[in-house]
Amino acid sequence: MIVNEDFSIDELVRDLKRPEMGAIVMFLGIVRGDDGVVGMRVEGDDRAAAEKLERLKQEALATFEIEAVEIAHRRAGSHLVGEQILLILVGAQHRRAAFKACEYLIDAIKADEPFEKTEY
Repeated sequence: MIVNEDFSIDELVRDLKRPEMGAIVMFLGIVRGDDGVVGMRVEGDDRAAAEKLERLKQEALATFEIEAVEIAHRRAGSHLVGEQILLILVGAQHRRAAFKACEYLIDAIKADEPFEKTEY
């Protein structure tokens, strides 16, 4: 899902959680401020990015023994250092499957970014 504003981790975890889950694994990407960077410009097609993230979500659900996935990515625009930009949540009965799926998802997103990102 592509989101306009900052997202609530607590709210997304609450929406993902199910009784059969024994683990929820999270990756939180934030805008890093090294070497004088004050922000990041994110450019691209929000709809195409949402479709790509949904495809990755479905691949993870089909590949790993997991119960649920949520991916939240901030929409195109400018984001300041310290702002949340990407959240991946994976729920599973067991932690190993959740960790593997989460790692798969972040690697897949990084390998084929849905947006072009430029630090400023």
